[in-house]
Amino acid sequence: MADRRKAHLDALESRLTCAKRIALFGHRAVGKTTLLAMFYREASTGRVPGVRLAAVDPPSAEYLAEKVAQIEAGEPPAGTLAETELRLRLYRGPGRLDLVVKDYQGEHVALGTDEPSIREFFADCDAVLLCLDPDGSASPADRRRRQQEVENLLERYIERSDDATTDRPIALLVTKYDRVLAHGGPPPEEVERLVEARYGMTRHALACHAPRNAVFAVSSYGREAGDDGRPPSELHPLGLEGPLGWLADQLEAVDVERLEWLWDLVPGDLPRLARCVRAFERRYPTSDRVDRFRDRLKALRRKRLRAGAVRLALVATVLVAALAGYDLVGYQRAVSFERDNPPKAVAQRWADLLAWHPSLPWFWPERARQARWKSANWDLEEAKALLARGKDVPDLSARIDRAADQAPQLAIAAREVEHARDRLRHDERWRALEARAGVPGEDPDPLLADARAFLRDFSWTPHRAEATALIATAQKQADERRSRAEGQEVEALRRAGELPNAELAALIEQSQGWLDHHPDSRLRGEMLALQGAFADRLDRNDFDKALAYSRLHTDRYQNRIDRYQDYLDAHKSGGRFVREAMAGQERARRDWDSYSYRQAYDHLAAHPDDVAEAARRLRDYLRHHKDGRHVGDAEAYLKWWEKVSTTGEYHVTLRRGEVEPGVGKYLSGGAPDLSVVVEVAGQVHGPSPVIKNSRRPIWDYTFPRPIRWKLGDPVTIRIVDNDWSASDVFTLHSAKDDPLSIRLLSGTIQPSKGGKTSLVFSSDFQMPNLTKPD
Repeated sequence: MADRRKAHLDALESRLTCAKRIALFGHRAVGKTTLLAMFYREASTGRVPGVRLAAVDPPSAEYLAEKVAQIEAGEPPAGTLAETELRLRLYRGPGRLDLVVKDYQGEHVALGTDEPSIREFFADCDAVLLCLDPDGSASPADRRRRQQEVENLLERYIERSDDATTDRPIALLVTKYDRVLAHGGPPPEEVERLVEARYGMTRHALACHAPRNAVFAVSSYGREAGDDGRPPSELHPLGLEGPLGWLADQLEAVDVERLEWLWDLVPGDLPRLARCVRAFERRYPTSDRVDRFRDRLKALRRKRLRAGAVRLALVATVLVAALAGYDLVGYQRAVSFERDNPPKAVAQRWADLLAWHPSLPWFWPERARQARWKSANWDLEEAKALLARGKDVPDLSARIDRAADQAPQLAIAAREVEHARDRLRHDERWRALEARAGVPGEDPDPLLADARAFLRDFSWTPHRAEATALIATAQKQADERRSRAEGQEVEALRRAGELPNAELAALIEQSQGWLDHHPDSRLRGEMLALQGAFADRLDRNDFDKALAYSRLHTDRYQNRIDRYQDYLDAHKSGGRFVREAMAGQERARRDWDSYSYRQAYDHLAAHPDDVAEAARRLRDYLRHHKDGRHVGDAEAYLKWWEKVSTTGEYHVTLRRGEVEPGVGKYLSGGAPDLSVVVEVAGQVHGPSPVIKNSRRPIWDYTFPRPIRWKLGDPVTIRIVDNDWSASDVFTLHSAKDDPLSIRLLSGTIQPSKGGKTSLVFSSDFQMPNLTKPD
């Protein structure tokens, strides 16, 4: 029974909080899909005053957008073949209603069919829109069948109700009303006349069993629609605002009734009522019932708070009384326990009472003070008993402090116990000192420390004279032992230093440690002298190692410098060979500088054309010797190398020349008419002026256009005889692998095979010179 009631309440709450399910009922071709699409089109674009309709999820938006696009394109939507659930949201002012509508195949509601899913949806819906098409049911038989389909749905609702009503709002929508108007039917505001005439069975059923009913004339296309069923070019829907506004009003009225019903069923279920009121306020924020429901909810909360406060006060009173009785019984039992039990057990009992009854001072303050006094007093009594038997009490200080805090009147008793403890400890420590002083070979240092601590802790001792004598004897023994030990340590260090492979650095560290630990030793001077000898030997050994390495490995310049630097780092505080080490470093640097520079100089002397390798070696020289003696020469050479590695301009002058005696043409006047052509990197310069009838011409001619050349470009020189016609007398090519072919234009050139043929050039191209190293 309880489960059935809870299920009923859960179903009612679900109706009030979940999305509203709207049943759109109608046979095939009645215009359900078109009506849904036009509802969405008009209400989502602001053409329906006071309301707005929106698609909640992407599938619903895509489905409706597709249908609207077909209608606007002049194509009527095809018949629905699949069942589609649409999730919509209806806004009216600040309120909003979540709706669930299903579009389905009209045959599923025809007489004799039983489609479970759509039937279940209709049975569980919150409102019904009945769609009837007056144009599609012209014959009385068709109209009766359509009404019987509606009647079948209404009977299902009536069977489930207790008062022969459909218990939900039902509206009759006469679709395609534009056709009724086209045939001279009644205007939309008199649609009930048409309903009475054509659908009397349905109208009578709604009047008898659906208190919340309405009739609306609607047209998805408007008055301009044709008879072929295709949408017109301009859509002017008719009557769509009526069903949407009516639906919002009826859903609000139904929710008010359901919320009142829920309040009657469970007037004390605050969480459930609060959830339903929040949902109602979200849906209908401007409803005049919102404030009333809020006030009822606040009154219910206040009532529950008052009831809870009363119950809490009663429970608190009972607990306080029980706690006071519990504390009183505990105190009486502790009083009874102390009569026949030893002090230790009694002290523990009173301590337990204070720990287990923290509320005792609230209810019985006088008994709480007595309990604290008894606990501290029995603690002291136990300590007295232990001290009387010669046993120490480790936590006596804590007991005394606790007694002073809990019962100040026990201060005198606490001092007596403390004095008894001090006398016990005094006697024990004096007996221990006497026993240790008589033991032969006892280490005097711990004995000396313990004797001094004894006099410091017990200044009132009657054994002061004996303790002072014991300290003097122990001090003498400690001094003698310390002297012997120090002498042995000094001698051990001396012998260790005499070994052939003595670790002098470790010995110096050990000697310094000895000096730090024995600042007042009479052997301090001897140890200082020994440490100095170790330091001198280490200084000499480190320098000799660096010097020997430098002499043995003359070509390992960086290692030679590092070895001398190791000596300088190890003896920075004052080595005897610092000057010699620095001179050795400078010698190694000079040797390295000369060696690195000589690598480039010797290579260039042996291979004058290999300027690239000479430049690489000079770069290595500068990288390792930024302050070297030949930095100027190296930088000048590298600057020249960078210049000739890119194309530059050079001015060339042809001075003079000579050709073989047999050069000349027949009837040439006795000698050839000579000129010169120069070709550099494919660019031709010249010809030079023609010197007539001479085998030793003198030109002194500067080519007007600068010659553009870079490292590796070839040079070709042609001597031309211009008698009768120009013909080459001699052609000179630079060597195939000559990177410095420009040199041909900076001096005298002759054929490699010899002869008298020669040309003399001058130019502003210059080769750099490297200073010969030492």
